[in-house]
Amino acid sequence: MFKTIIFDMDGVIVDSEPLHIIAERKTLAPFNLDIKDEEFHAYMGQTPKMLLEGFIGKYTLPVTIEELYPIHAANLLSLYRSDVTVLPGALALIDNLVNFGMPLGIASSSDMVLIEAVVTKFNLHDAFSALTSGQELTRVKPNPDIYLKAAERLSVQPSDCCAIEDSTAGVNAAKAAGMMCIGFQSPNSPGQNHDAADLVVDDLCQLSVDTFKALWDAAQYTQ
Repeated sequence: MFKTIIFDMDGVIVDSEPLHIIAERKTLAPFNLDIKDEEFHAYMGQTPKMLLEGFIGKYTLPVTIEELYPIHAANLLSLYRSDVTVLPGALALIDNLVNFGMPLGIASSSDMVLIEAVVTKFNLHDAFSALTSGQELTRVKPNPDIYLKAAERLSVQPSDCCAIEDSTAGVNAAKAAGMMCIGFQSPNSPGQNHDAADLVVDDLCQLSVDTFKALWDAAQYTQ
């Protein structure tokens, strides 16, 4: 059996992707850009700072990331504290795994202040043994660094971990780290490719301890 399960946060535990777009539009509103949602979706799984840097470069905005990012971070944190909601089945799955005795981690591209806001709002501090933010790393998803750091903090080998991810970048990061990965077709994470995942689900209620046992056993059988 896996020694730990590592959750992505945005689009897996919380339905926060719409909040990101609201905050991004608010941050970029002074520049009068006509941006389609698909342009925002292309950055799913990556950090908000990377998105803003991308838009500053693409649209030659007269602002630096050092000036713009604090405004965006404040917009996003306010929305998380007031409006973020959990996805159906997320808390039940976390409880199921905790009751089984499974150590859990979060590996999110979001800033640590947003991760802390979520675990505080939904009383999840005791459920997660390690929190890892893309803010801490030079290379972010789809690079494996965040998952390697999460495994290190949980004192396990990557091959003993299973990740749950909703984005293409996240699935590729977990697989590049040497983990198994469940791709979750999150309702507000369109256009993501889960081909590299070991299992794909469209409802977190489909997952249980038995799901992870079966995935682990199947992997051992094929080795």
